[in-house]
Amino acid sequence: MAAKSRARFVLMGIAALVAAAAVAPACANERYAIEFRARSGGIFGHAYIAYGRVDAGGRLLRPRYAGFYPSGILEDTPLLAVLATPSLIKFKPRDARRSDLVYRREISAFRYGALPAEVRELRRDRPFWHLTFYNCNSFVADVAEWMGLRVPGTLQLPKNFVRDLYVLNRRSAPGFVYAEATAEGRVPQARDMLFLRAIGGEPIDR
Repeated sequence: MAAKSRARFVLMGIAALVAAAAVAPACANERYAIEFRARSGGIFGHAYIAYGRVDAGGRLLRPRYAGFYPSGILEDTPLLAVLATPSLIKFKPRDARRSDLVYRREISAFRYGALPAEVRELRRDRPFWHLTFYNCNSFVADVAEWMGLRVPGTLQLPKNFVRDLYVLNRRSAPGFVYAEATAEGRVPQARDMLFLRAIGGEPIDR
């Protein structure tokens, strides 16, 4: 059984390398980024990821999204606070419209090419959602750890989790700590950026 697990791991690693190699040569001069996002709403809010190529204006071009959600008959009941339920890794369009906090981090074409395989692996390995043991923050933390980042504790509000993830891993000068994201105009550029929703303003549109 152990041999089968090792073989499966090796095959998945090869697949990820092949996918990354296919992206890197053709896109050597292009820029890529992953965004760790948080939104308010519901009881606790939600954290998820978006990733893609960065266009000339600093925005993600046709980004991919992935979030970890509860599903099944318990999805909208108070029992989620104490019971595990089947999970889904997917994207809900309402999340992108309601982002309140975004930590953007530039990544290489190689890392960008390998990221979809990591998301698929997490989809297989994490079949259950639980408020305490594995929640949306936990999913984002697994992606961040796969990238080699340090991660904060996951038992906190998503907005606090994303903020702390940025604080632990930022590579930019302190002057780039906060930037208000607007719906028009160029997005400020740095290797690491933390975008905040302006008080009383519109949700971040990036």
